Amino acid sequence: MEIIDKIIEKKLTPNQFYVLVSIRDKVSPLYINLHQELRTLLSEEWLTKTEAGNMELSSNAIELLNEVESLFKVQKKKTNNTIMGAEYSENIEKYTLLFPKIRIPTSKLPARSAEKNVEVVFKWFFLNYKYSWDVVLKATAMYVDELQTKNYAYMRTSQYFIKKQEQDKTITSKLADYCSIVESGDDLDTGFHFKEKVY
Repeated sequence: MEIIDKIIEKKLTPNQFYVLVSIRDKVSPLYINLHQELRTLLSEEWLTKTEAGNMELSSNAIELLNEVESLFKVQKKKTNNTIMGAEYSENIEKYTLLFPKIRIPTSKLPARSAEKNVEVVFKWFFLNYKYSWDVVLKATAMYVDELQTKNYAYMRTSQYFIKKQEQDKTITSKLADYCSIVESGDDLDTGFHFKEKVY
């Protein structure tokens, strides 16, 4: 949306922007009325004509393409390290080891999910919540200790504890609940859940 907003801010249509990119990259744009778009881009001074009659990007067009490209590069730099911290692998391992190496009595699922699956949901978690790894590990230890007293009945797997889609299509995070408890110092209030509606 940032890219679309930038194009609209400059009073360009997506098709016109596509033409500018195509001219820069020396490719033929498809499925558009090219002559109409070229006329508009020329009159709005996004393009200039050379003496030989060829179309060329104006300085404004070059500047806009560079701006949009820089937005895209910033988005691409959101790596696992920037989202979950430089030591995310070690922290995921610590997290996983907090769960018992058993099958949960009620669901028969392994309590410890595959670390790659856990990594995927942790990426979602850290994009949506701003808790530190210290809080995450304390919250997890609290949850596991509590479930141990119940012989691990109805325990969530290490993956589903972080993120789980319920039957009503909401996404719940028990981990977020417990992180909130750790940060506030309150006693556990069962029945309180963070939820995100999935449409």
